[in-house]
Amino acid sequence: MRKLILNVVLAITAICCLSSCGYDNFDKPETYLTGHVEYNGQALQLPGSAGQIQLQAYQSGYQLTSPITIYVDQDGRFSARLFNGHYKIVTKDNNGPWVNARDTVEVDLSGSTEIHVSVTPYFLLSDYTCKFNTNTRTLTIGFTIQRIVSNAQIDYAAVCIGTTSIVDEQNNALKISIPASQLSIGANTFTVPITDEQLAAINKAVKVTARVGLRAVGADRSIYTNIIALK
Repeated sequence: MRKLILNVVLAITAICCLSSCGYDNFDKPETYLTGHVEYNGQALQLPGSAGQIQLQAYQSGYQLTSPITIYVDQDGRFSARLFNGHYKIVTKDNNGPWVNARDTVEVDLSGSTEIHVSVTPYFLLSDYTCKFNTNTRTLTIGFTIQRIVSNAQIDYAAVCIGTTSIVDEQNNALKISIPASQLSIGANTFTVPITDEQLAAINKAVKVTARVGLRAVGADRSIYTNIIALK
């Protein structure tokens, strides 16, 4: 009986070892696909925390229908390691501050390649300024709104103050919402009060960053300004 049990254990161990070796022998993808999500050649400023913006890669010639997820950072950049082959790179359905057209780029990978995924954002933001006045305990923000899609409507804007290099509506130390009724196409300037508690937290932080996000009605994510380092 003991001999039988020993033989079974040895057989199972051998099978596990062979399985492990089989997995170890699989090739790993070594080709890098990099690029930007852009509009008219300009990389877009996007939310960067928690993988909020995603692209999907579909490789031709395979039965699997599940896409490979490619994450886009707050500067509109992306990078993925893939096998060589023909791919369709598609914007994820209903994900992003742009027209949901499932924009697609086809690419043949036979070595590291850079591509650009063009989309049509509802709005763009520019001319961003942000200043603290510790004497009056106020924050003054300025930015310009440009409507890209003629029938796009503003939902709200959010001023995001953070203590890291990544800041957006989900990752921040302080968020100030501005309703659509107070926003207009063109230049906008706001001065908002800062509480003693908020000011103390900002003064305590080693690093303070700020940016503004603008949400279009019907979009699931905001378009952003560039990030300003306040401290």
